[in-house]
Amino acid sequence: MSSLITQVSAGGRIVIPAEIRREMGIQSGDQVILSYHDGELHIATRKRRLQQAKAIVMAGSEGVSLAEQLLEQRRAEAND
Repeated sequence: MSSLITQVSAGGRIVIPAEIRREMGIQSGDQVILSYHDGELHIATRKRRLQQAKAIVMAGSEGVSLAEQLLEQRRAEAND
C-alpha cells in the first residue's frame, strides 16, 4: 500500500483508514507522532520511533559497551 485518499474534516481532523491503522498497529486512544518535512506530513507510532532510535544507537555502538563508555567518561570527569 503506497497511498490512500482521505478527507480533512472540520477542525483539521484526518481519519487514518482502518487498513493503515491495522498495519501500523494503531489502536483507539494511541498517540502518534506527526512530522512535517519538505511539504509532506508523516505519521509514526511511538513504538516505531523507539525502534528506530534503538537501531541508531546499536549501529553506532557495534562491539562497544555504551555503559562502559559512560563509566569511562564519568571516571575521567571525576579525575579532572
